[in-house]
Amino acid sequence: MKNKNAKDPFETLGWNHIMVTDPYQVFAISFDFADIGAFRKTIRQVLLSAAGNKVHKKSEPTHVLCMFRAIRSVMLAAHRLYRQGNTCVLQIEPGQFAQKRLYARPDGRWAAWAYLPKNLSTKEYRDPYRVFRHFFKYQTLAQWQQSMAQMLDYALASNTGHEDLNLLKLYLHLTRLMEAAHLIDVREVTHVGGLLKPAAIAQRR
Repeated sequence: MKNKNAKDPFETLGWNHIMVTDPYQVFAISFDFADIGAFRKTIRQVLLSAAGNKVHKKSEPTHVLCMFRAIRSVMLAAHRLYRQGNTCVLQIEPGQFAQKRLYARPDGRWAAWAYLPKNLSTKEYRDPYRVFRHFFKYQTLAQWQQSMAQMLDYALASNTGHEDLNLLKLYLHLTRLMEAAHLIDVREVTHVGGLLKPAAIAQRR
C-alpha cells in the first residue's frame, strides 16, 4: 500500500510538526520524542485497555494518539526500508553484544540497561532489519494500519470488541518493531550536533 501523501511520506507533520523524508531520520525524531521504554509502556497499556471494558485512563488521550502517530511513522519508515531490502551494515560478534554503543545512545536520559531490547532474538539483535521482514510478513502495511486504528478504538471506548484481534501477537510485533528501529537509530543514524540532518527535513511552509 502506497502512502498517498507524497509530500509527507511518513506522516510526521501530524505529531512532530516537521516533515521528514528520510526513513532513518524518522527513527531519530521518534526516539527524541520518547524513549523506547515509553513506547513499550504505551503499547502495553493501550492493549490492556483494549482487552478490557474500561476506557484507557493511564495518560491523556492526546498523548496516546501522538505516541501511536509516532509508531505509525516508524512503521511507514520501516516499510520503506523493508521494500528496499536493507540489512544491517555492522558485523556484530557474540563477544560484542554487551557493548553499550550497540543499544544505547550516549545522550540517553536513562541508565544504559533500560534501552536493552526485551523481545528480540539473537539474530534480530544482530540484524534488526530481520524484524521488519517478520513484521510485514505477519500483516501487510494496510492491515497494520487497520489493526492500530482498531486498538485505539477499543482502548478509548468503554465497550470492547477485541476478539477479532490477537492482542498478544500485536504487542510482540509492535514492541519488536520499535526495538529494532531503536537499535538502527543507535547504530546507524547520523546526528549532526544533536540535530537532524537538514537535507532530510523539509520545514512546513
